[in-house]
Amino acid sequence: MGNVIGPNAIAGLTIIIPVIILIISVGLLTGVGAASIISRSLGRGDKKSAQIAGADSIVLNFGLNIIIMVILYVFTDQILKFLGASSEVLPYAKDYLSIMLFGFIFFSFSINGNNLIRAEGRPRAAMYAMLIGAILNIMLDAFFIFVLKMGVQGVAIATVISQIASCTYIIIYFRSSSSIFHLKPGMFKINKSISREILGIGVPSFLMEAIWSVLFLLFIRVVRQYGGDIYIAITGIGIRILDMIFMPMLGINQGFSPIAGFNYGAKKYLRVKIVLKEAFIWISG
Repeated sequence: MGNVIGPNAIAGLTIIIPVIILIISVGLLTGVGAASIISRSLGRGDKKSAQIAGADSIVLNFGLNIIIMVILYVFTDQILKFLGASSEVLPYAKDYLSIMLFGFIFFSFSINGNNLIRAEGRPRAAMYAMLIGAILNIMLDAFFIFVLKMGVQGVAIATVISQIASCTYIIIYFRSSSSIFHLKPGMFKINKSISREILGIGVPSFLMEAIWSVLFLLFIRVVRQYGGDIYIAITGIGIRILDMIFMPMLGINQGFSPIAGFNYGAKKYLRVKIVLKEAFIWISG
């Protein structure tokens, strides 16, 4: 892709990574927090609390993302320059962000929704939601970049469309008989107690991603100082390779959490220890 859209374009995509991480962190804040409550509630047979937690997480996720989107829209240039975009890279970063801005809410909803689906014990449905987005993104990237020659704008459009597709699948699933949620408009009434618990549980996951975002920002500043935009582009490629390496560990963690939560809610503490041990062995091995 670098030979097609150029190193400055790749650098522009890399500059946006801290913003992408922020959107991921919001999805994890609400998704991980709600998933813990859902799995524990289902473990003790409390379906109602699980449904409330799921609905509250969607409302919280939507509200937080609207705030972020407004800030990014109003202060686009200032934020991109703060992130380290040079005058050569800024147009590419701005083209990408201006389109991605409208897809962030779908991206974060997908992360939140996947956590909810896994928490109710449907990992295959969560996998389908991710695969739909990933496969469609690859196909559309090729179409927009190589056929339509749209560059970074094409990459952004492909990403937004793929996230909308994932969201559509998740919404259809939530409204089906397979899900415990059966989403209806009347469900979206915030329960203050459960919402506080969602945010309290999700904060560690949020902070881990937020800290990584800050570290990446600082790293980009150092790279730009000593190597310029071409080194930023190389860094972006390296980050995507590292993501692929760490993906299996992330998958094990996501598979472990709902099982542990369900058994904890059912007061089957020995099973929690066994699952924790198995997860640790798989990650270490």
